[in-house]
Amino acid sequence: MMNTVRASVLRLLLLISLLATPAARAAPTFAGDSALQASLPVEMDLTVKPGDDFYRFANGGWLDQAVIPADLPAWDTMTMLDGQTRLQLVELLAAKASDPEFHTGGDAWKAVRLFQQGVDLKTRNRQAMSPIQGTLDSIAALSSSHDLHQFLETSIFQNVPGFFLMNPGPDVRGSGETIAYLSGPFLGMGNRGYYLAPDAAQQPVQRAYIDAAARLLSHSGQVTHDPEQAARRVFAFEAELAALTWSPEESLDFDRMLVEASLPELKVAYPAMNWEHYFAALGLNTDRVTVTEERYLTNLGARIEATPLEVIKNYLALQLLWSSSSSLDEETEAIAFAYFGRALNGVEVQAPIEGRILDQVNLLFGDALGQMYVAEYFSPEAREQGERLARGVVAAFRVRLHQNAWMTPETRSAAIAKLDAMRVKVGYPDTWDAYTDVVIGDSFFATALSAFSTNYRTRLARVGQPVDREDWPFPPQTVNAMYNPANNEIVVPAAVLQAPLFDPEGDVAMNLGAIGFVIGHEITHGFDIQGSQFNDKGVLGNWWAAEDAANFMELNSQVVAQYRELEVDGRSLDGDRTLAENVADLGGVQVAYDALRSNLVAGSTTSNPPGSAFTPDQRFFISAAAVWRSVIREEALTAQLAVDTHAPSVIRAVQPLRNCDAFHEAFDIAPGDPMYLSPEDRITIW
Repeated sequence: MMNTVRASVLRLLLLISLLATPAARAAPTFAGDSALQASLPVEMDLTVKPGDDFYRFANGGWLDQAVIPADLPAWDTMTMLDGQTRLQLVELLAAKASDPEFHTGGDAWKAVRLFQQGVDLKTRNRQAMSPIQGTLDSIAALSSSHDLHQFLETSIFQNVPGFFLMNPGPDVRGSGETIAYLSGPFLGMGNRGYYLAPDAAQQPVQRAYIDAAARLLSHSGQVTHDPEQAARRVFAFEAELAALTWSPEESLDFDRMLVEASLPELKVAYPAMNWEHYFAALGLNTDRVTVTEERYLTNLGARIEATPLEVIKNYLALQLLWSSSSSLDEETEAIAFAYFGRALNGVEVQAPIEGRILDQVNLLFGDALGQMYVAEYFSPEAREQGERLARGVVAAFRVRLHQNAWMTPETRSAAIAKLDAMRVKVGYPDTWDAYTDVVIGDSFFATALSAFSTNYRTRLARVGQPVDREDWPFPPQTVNAMYNPANNEIVVPAAVLQAPLFDPEGDVAMNLGAIGFVIGHEITHGFDIQGSQFNDKGVLGNWWAAEDAANFMELNSQVVAQYRELEVDGRSLDGDRTLAENVADLGGVQVAYDALRSNLVAGSTTSNPPGSAFTPDQRFFISAAAVWRSVIREEALTAQLAVDTHAPSVIRAVQPLRNCDAFHEAFDIAPGDPMYLSPEDRITIW
């Protein structure tokens, strides 16, 4: 339900890698009859030489059999794990719902009740727009700038973000307290790039957005005359707002991006808002905020004055409709899917209702559901094994820092201090969020809104308090991992610690090639173009000697240039926008490999299992390439190339490996092979 609003909160909290012909040599021969070998070739293509096309060699069998489910934009390792986890969660919720002994009134019960309300489509269709009709009427009744801004003081608690969003987060300037970050705006298309991309590929997406917006305005009764024209005017207004926000490249400059402002300064920047009333409505115990979009804030007033009130009212109505679409009737949900699912990602059908509602339960009762998940599917022993592997990768990164040749001793010592201070959270939190004040309402929307509002107020109440370093950014049933620069920590939740990424009883080479690569990727984020601006305490500040900073930027420019030369289906990659993720991929695979070769994971061995067809090094790189294997719809690939900070999977699976000496040695890749990258072109930063 509150997808867009909560995603914005998380984004702020989070303030999350040719001289001879190949025909001159025979392809390697692989033989053996072990369980390990049986598990590998079926997903590989051994008719392809590793040096010709390693992506195909490692994943060809899987690629030939992979089918994108009709309700997904892509099918890959992470999606497969997510689907497996979601099935487990739905089964848990269904079992609890049918259990007569299940405790009534607790947090888990509330999560189950939200799930039950969500899958009850008969009631949702009967209620239709009634859960949000009062808010729609309030928007329609706005008749002046004063009315508008008075409404915006509390609109977030009606699922209307308005022009601003206030987010709590650690003070990256070093006070040790949680502070308030003021951001904005709400963009219905989901990303500024969709509005501003100059290429024709985005025009069908823009048309689909306008069409869906027009249908929402008409279906809700907000616009009865020419809803398409109304939607076009809202799109144009949003495009103007998008142009005021920082670009991905500008966002790398934290000094420009994070500007402290007092209440008087906010009044000067945007005088139409009664900031005292707004702060009071949010329950903020502060008179200062950090503005993350200063250019937007200082230019918003002129844009509002130049825009008819009717356009702004429709903009707010669409905020409500987009944000609430998954919690209302089926027709509203289907209209939103026509854009976000079909047009943006090429998805053919909506996911089953249970899966769609699970998204809401995860978002709003994440820890309640997480406790059930951990109790059923993730043991303390599995957590310890994951921690042991993570410690080994951290140890390997420490060795690499000690051996770093381009840093001066001063900066190297600071980097090591940062790594030593980095926390590694694995599996699940030691304390859980509570949902005591959430009220089960008379509609799915009402319950979801109560959960969102309660969670949001709870987080806002932390402003002015010491940062809770034990807080987790997402629940343990999340198939993801992240680095949080403000806390100098990596987070590896339970759901990502399962096969094929991690097998507690499995081969260490394959574990390190998969989850070790992922963990190394997240550690490297602490030292990429963004993470490198934060010190060991998560404080924004320069800990670099000038000479080292210059060397670092030169190495980054080499990464940009190398990746800029790569193409996917004839389309170039944006090396600047994907820089941080590419650097993390490069560092991640190299540090995970070092952990393998140095036996830094307790209890590990680099010997071959009996009958193995591949050496440990080969298994490592095959596993690393399998992490990113993917089949993707054309629409989703187009969207990824337009706005995503990650390179497409076919690049992530191979390019980091091509920069490793050990990869070339493991598969005898030589000049003339398509996979060969000359030593002088191989980049090592970390």
